[in-house]
Amino acid sequence: MKLKKKNILISLAGIVAFALSTFLHFSRIINWAEYKSYDNRMKKTADIFAPCDDIVLVLLDQDSLDWGNETHHWGWPWPRASYGKLVDFFSRGNAASVAFDMMYTEPSIYGPADDEAFAQSCADYGRVVAAVYYNSFDDAPLVPVEPLASSVAVLGNVTSSLDSDGCARRSGFFASSQRREPGLAVASLQLSDEMPPVNSIPKAKDGGMYVRYQKDLSRFIPYSAYQILTSEYAIEQAEKDGVEPDFSEDILDPSSFEGMHVFFGLFAPGLFDICTSPMSAVYPGVGVHLCQLDTILCGTYLRDVPAAVVPLLILLTASLGCLLGALSNQTQTRKIILEACLFVSIILLYIGGTYFAFAKGLVLPVTAPIGSFILAFVLSAAISYILEGRQKRYLKSAFRQYLSPAVIDNLMDNPDLLKLGGERREITAFFSDIQGFTTISEKLTPEQMTQFLNLYLSAMSDIILAHGGTIDKYEGDAIIAFWNAPLYQADHAKRGLEAALECHQKLAQMQEQLMAITNRPVKQRIGLNTGLATVGNFGSHKRFDYTMMGDTVNLASRLEGINKQFATYTMCSAETMLSAAKNGCALKFREVAHIAVVGRHEPVTVYCPMTQEAYDADKSVFALFEQAYSLFTAGNFAQAKILFEQNRGDPVSLKYVEKCSDFIDNPPKDWQGFLHATQK
Repeated sequence: MKLKKKNILISLAGIVAFALSTFLHFSRIINWAEYKSYDNRMKKTADIFAPCDDIVLVLLDQDSLDWGNETHHWGWPWPRASYGKLVDFFSRGNAASVAFDMMYTEPSIYGPADDEAFAQSCADYGRVVAAVYYNSFDDAPLVPVEPLASSVAVLGNVTSSLDSDGCARRSGFFASSQRREPGLAVASLQLSDEMPPVNSIPKAKDGGMYVRYQKDLSRFIPYSAYQILTSEYAIEQAEKDGVEPDFSEDILDPSSFEGMHVFFGLFAPGLFDICTSPMSAVYPGVGVHLCQLDTILCGTYLRDVPAAVVPLLILLTASLGCLLGALSNQTQTRKIILEACLFVSIILLYIGGTYFAFAKGLVLPVTAPIGSFILAFVLSAAISYILEGRQKRYLKSAFRQYLSPAVIDNLMDNPDLLKLGGERREITAFFSDIQGFTTISEKLTPEQMTQFLNLYLSAMSDIILAHGGTIDKYEGDAIIAFWNAPLYQADHAKRGLEAALECHQKLAQMQEQLMAITNRPVKQRIGLNTGLATVGNFGSHKRFDYTMMGDTVNLASRLEGINKQFATYTMCSAETMLSAAKNGCALKFREVAHIAVVGRHEPVTVYCPMTQEAYDADKSVFALFEQAYSLFTAGNFAQAKILFEQNRGDPVSLKYVEKCSDFIDNPPKDWQGFLHATQK
């Protein structure tokens, strides 16, 4: 039910993120952010596209102004007859068109003859485009004066199509649906019959077409106006002199401009018009028309993704955000880092995809899908935290005394482990008990008993948990634990044995503190066994414990009790020893007995684990014990007793002295070389 509730709420979060992002996109409230994204894509992809070779840019720059002043004593404005000479030059070369991005709305200050000279050149050439400008499409346009207006081939609209932030990202084909003056670029193409049908050009959603901008106008290899005029004057002088023009680096050959579209604009400080484009806030105005022409000639069109696709993109990113947010309530550092990487990767992958699509001519929305992803993630993560945070905090509080932090993290990340049911798994079971606890407890007040158990159990539990163990339960002074569940641990036997020895070391360090309560030494016995067992949650649907069951568990319990029969304090099975050895355990083992515990007919070989230092200190004792033990298992109890008695400093040997004496007095009827335990 909790999972169903969580899924419903996260789905609602996704719907909210989707609906809000879709509304913001289509209401254009977030257009400013989308514009910035568009501009960045334009800048980053501009260098991919080389400008068309059929476009020529002529600029009236500062060098031209200086030339005109020094050579002809022209001030500003220049005489319009000079522009006529520009037209004459390109007419000689049979250029496809010449477009002037300049306004000639007032008569020339040099007199009517100046306007007439310019107009005559335009009429003779027949392929000149002059600029017309609309302050408002409801007002009369600003057009060239007569006779220029009637001598040019066509008037081209230079009114920019600006977005709400004042940036020229688009350019129209005509002045408006009512006024059919073509744009400067369209007019140039119409003169050479190169203009494709308007309905074949992808339209921008706000009208007109997107302009694929070049980074700057220098990519068109611009010419200075004085270069063209110098060449024209040289050609005219050669014609007067009846000689062939001497074309060189300084004198341009007009035939090299055959079939080209020429744009003329101002580019001198204080003269040239500027506009805001995706490339720059101070982009030359002529560049808008130049780049529109370049876009059409090269076919590098940009088109919006179909409107119906936008909600699908927003829905997709919202779904991804919900999915990642639902999984984000993790506590393990590795998983947090992984999810953070996924979060960033999804965003970068989508943004990278929009740049790739832009280079291919498709304009994908960025702000709404990314916003939808982030919002869905935040809402889903918050829901996940609210619903699961309390449960996880409860789990940490409830299980921190029983499970290691790694196990708790695993349970929080995998709550299915807390469902009823078990699994078959190899584990190492651990049982510990305090020697003579009944006698100790009889002499303690309830307060002292509480103080003693809290000190003892806390210290031992900390060691078990530090070695990755799972504490099954406490039964009075007894601690029951296991390794390799619920988390997989290949070295579970090694962990259990090392924890057992560390518990003894800690208990020795605590003797003074504990004896202040008990007034007698405190020792513990530990039994360990490795094998298959059933582990899982057992109990009712409302209350259950994560525990272990099976013969492996029972044997570990028996081994803890058998310590009493051999005066040992830690005993493990051969399975535990062998499993630990496979996983690099550095401990040494002393074989203690071959014994059939209570409830089992088959004997097991049991060992006492110890450190290398402890083993080396009593190596001779252990060697003598092995000789005596061999005689004992062979049934030679008298000879075995003699050797065992020589090991008087070894409590295990003294226990075997008692057993030899008993067997000598009461010979076993069917001796099979192993002992039978008579008590747990």
